[in-house]
Amino acid sequence: MTGDLTSLGEKGFLAGLLPGLYSDPLLVGGFGHDASVIELPDAPFNLIQKIDRASYPVALKEGWSGYRSWGRMAITANCSDILASGGRPVACMMAIMVPGTERASDVRDIVLGAADECRSHGVVYAGGDTKEARDPHVVGTAVGVIEKDAFLPRNTARPGDQLFCAGLVGGFAGAYFMLKNVPREDRDHGAERYVEYLASPVAQWRAAEEVNRRRAARCGMDASDGILDVLQTFSSPGVRVSIDLDRIPYHEFAVECARKTGIPLTQLIFGGGDWNILYSVPPGRAEELRGLRGGPVPLYHIGEITEGGGVAARDGDGTEHAIRGVVNEHFKSRIEDASGFMDSIEKGRFVQ
Repeated sequence: MTGDLTSLGEKGFLAGLLPGLYSDPLLVGGFGHDASVIELPDAPFNLIQKIDRASYPVALKEGWSGYRSWGRMAITANCSDILASGGRPVACMMAIMVPGTERASDVRDIVLGAADECRSHGVVYAGGDTKEARDPHVVGTAVGVIEKDAFLPRNTARPGDQLFCAGLVGGFAGAYFMLKNVPREDRDHGAERYVEYLASPVAQWRAAEEVNRRRAARCGMDASDGILDVLQTFSSPGVRVSIDLDRIPYHEFAVECARKTGIPLTQLIFGGGDWNILYSVPPGRAEELRGLRGGPVPLYHIGEITEGGGVAARDGDGTEHAIRGVVNEHFKSRIEDASGFMDSIEKGRFVQ
C-alpha cells in the first residue's frame, strides 16, 4: 500500500487493507459490511455490532442547532448500520473527546441527545467515556442481536434483483440549500422546519424492521454517505445497478429547493444525510415489498439490478444515463465540511 490517506481516501485505504486482514471464522461474511456479525454457536441468535465516529453535524457547524444533534447523530449512525445489516440494536455507548476549554453544558447536551435518541427507539443507552483531546470528536458504538442466517451483506446483489429505498430522498440537501440560498420571505416553511430535519437524524427504523422481519432482502446498505456510494458498492463485475428517475421518492424539501434555487432534483438525490437504506431484493420478493407503498412503511421501488457493470439512471422515456460524482468520504470530500461536498451537489452534474 503506497500513498497517504489524502490520496487514497478512506475507501481506497480499506480496499487495500481488508483483503489481507485475517478474518476469524466466527466473523460472519468477513470484513467490509455496514456492521459486523459474530457467530454465537451455542445461542439461538448472533451478535451484531458497529462503531462509528459521528460526523460534526452541519446544522451545528452553521450555528442552526445545539449540541444535542451530535449525540443523536452518534446513535443514528450506528443503529442505521445495524438495521441495514438485518439486525436489531439493543444498546449503545459513546466516547466524547474534547479540549479542556469545551463548555461542560455542550458536552452534557451531546450525552443528553444520545440518551434521548436511544430512549425514543427502545435502545439502552449504556454510558460511555469522556476524554481530553486537541479537537472535539464523538464516537458511538452499538451492539445488537440478529437471527441466524439473517445477515444482509453489502456485496451480494444479483442480476434480476429489484432496488428498494427506505425513506424519502433529498431532504437533507434540500433543507441545507433552502437555509443557505433562499431568503426567509421566499421559503414555504419557517427556518425551524428545515433545521429540525438537519439536526434530528433518524434511522429508517420502521422500514428496516419490516424488511428484516420478512427476510425479504438479499443485501442492504445505509446510504448516509450518499446514494451513489451504495449504487457503486452494490455494483460489481457482471452486475449493473440502475435507478429510475421517475420513481425517486423526493422529500418535499428537495422539491421546494429545486423549484426555488434551480438546483436539479437529480442532483439532490446524491446529497446524503437522509439516512436512507437501500436494498437489493430478489425478484420473488419484490412484489411483496411493492405492496407496502402508500402505507405507514416508507419503502419505495426505485430501480433494478441487471447484467453488465457500473451504475446508471433511466429517465421517463427509457434513456439511460451514466452517473458520476463524489460521495461522502473521509480524507477526500466530507458532508460535515459542508462547502466542498455540498458545492459538488449544487454545481456538479451527477446524471451525465
